[in-house]
Amino acid sequence: MLLAAVVAVRLAQASPSPTPSSTPGLLSVTPAAIAMNPAQRRTIDVIGAVPPVTATLQQHLVSASVNATGTSVTIDATQATGSDTLELEDAAGKSVDVPIQVAFNAGTIPSQLRLSVTGDPVDPQWLSEEVQATVERATAVMPGAQATIAAPPPITLAPGGTANVSVAVQIAGNGTYLDQSGATNVTVDRVPLTPMPAALLFYDDDPEDVASDGVLYRGTATTSQAVRLYTYHESISAPHRIVVILSADAQARVQTIGAFAGPNIDVMSVGHAATLRYLTLQPHDEGVVLTLGAATSQVLEDVTEGNGELVAGVLDVRVIEGGPVTVTVMSVAPGEDPKLLLGDPPLPGDGHHRTGVFVLSGYGDDAATYAVGGPDAVVTYGDRSAPPVSAGPRTDDRDDGDYGVLRSIEFTLTNPTDEESNAYLYERPLGGDVRSSFLVDGSLVQLGCAREPSAYQIAAYALSPHQTYRVSIETMSDGASNYPLEVGISATPPIPQTPPVGTPDGCFPRAPQPNGATP
Repeated sequence: MLLAAVVAVRLAQASPSPTPSSTPGLLSVTPAAIAMNPAQRRTIDVIGAVPPVTATLQQHLVSASVNATGTSVTIDATQATGSDTLELEDAAGKSVDVPIQVAFNAGTIPSQLRLSVTGDPVDPQWLSEEVQATVERATAVMPGAQATIAAPPPITLAPGGTANVSVAVQIAGNGTYLDQSGATNVTVDRVPLTPMPAALLFYDDDPEDVASDGVLYRGTATTSQAVRLYTYHESISAPHRIVVILSADAQARVQTIGAFAGPNIDVMSVGHAATLRYLTLQPHDEGVVLTLGAATSQVLEDVTEGNGELVAGVLDVRVIEGGPVTVTVMSVAPGEDPKLLLGDPPLPGDGHHRTGVFVLSGYGDDAATYAVGGPDAVVTYGDRSAPPVSAGPRTDDRDDGDYGVLRSIEFTLTNPTDEESNAYLYERPLGGDVRSSFLVDGSLVQLGCAREPSAYQIAAYALSPHQTYRVSIETMSDGASNYPLEVGISATPPIPQTPPVGTPDGCFPRAPQPNGATP
């Protein structure tokens, strides 16, 4: 109170005050409350004061200085954070309290971003999601704060076109930091690019169960051939972040196509969501073009998984120019900078050798012919007899389930008879629990979980007399599903639907958590 008395005396000497009765009304300030960063200065306006005005602080977290006329107060924060209350009282006995919070901002909202995409066509909903994800990656959030990125409406973009999209961003400080609110303007352009199928598979499933932090997989992509990363990891101890980073020593332009799913304790839903999403993007070459500067890196995915949860992803990486580009998957502790681990040696494997580099060119293309009145046409994949060929230094690396392989199957159906005949496209599980997604003549068909070696219908065809029909299928093994799987054409009607979960013939997946896998 001694300091307040000194301030009052000095103000009285500098500016004699009128009688209290000459200024009736309440004492008020603008703004009514102060939120400021450490070491910041703020000024508030005082309205209706009869000088001299005294300023008293409850916690002395900041300092306050009232001007001679009693019309403003200058507040200076120290480096300390916390809350305080400024009490102002004028010569007429009127008073007002000003709450003060000193804290760091909850985060930083970027004002301008650019997103370049490829694809023909480009799905408006996917493009909206990519814009939202781009803003999310670029928004810096303090530990314990939470960002909410608004989803823009579906965005239609013509070939070679450009769109400007405003995305609202809120960052809640949760009482520890100052809330932030703003918008990011994203310039989106559609880049013409001739597709280049992935020639190599970077298979990353060893160690499958993550118990420590470090590099899980590292591979190098060049302009000569595109690569596909297939990653699959489950946490078995404290929470870990599964982080995927692209890095380059020289400037490079890179196209990425793919999706990640999880975390979720229901591992089959995670594996299914990742491949399902990939199958909707890859046929149209829907991807994102990134520019890496020399000696820079870009985080593509950063997901925290708890004990027993799974994260899976399928990602095509094509170096358009420059490079080479290193693809790194790592396990990182919460709060740690993943870029500090880029140079670390890979973690030891689990002995199953579910990792390595495999040749995709010329692998995974199957064809069979079915004729009415003849035997079933059958293709089996995911068995151990002929997995993809290893292109890495270790000959014991294996991909027995064909995980990460985009498989193409063409069935030629003929009806040499004079009568119409029905034919059925089916799947038959041969290795246990399995979920599947098929692009049948470009249309997506999903099957539920099945485990018994019974035939389940994918599609049906009515073949006219002497008709020939070709069925084109694209599919990919689901992470956590079990193989081999038989796909075929038969005149025998299969079971119309897979059995419900929990039934004697159905699957029994682990219960999904609220933060479940999303395609």
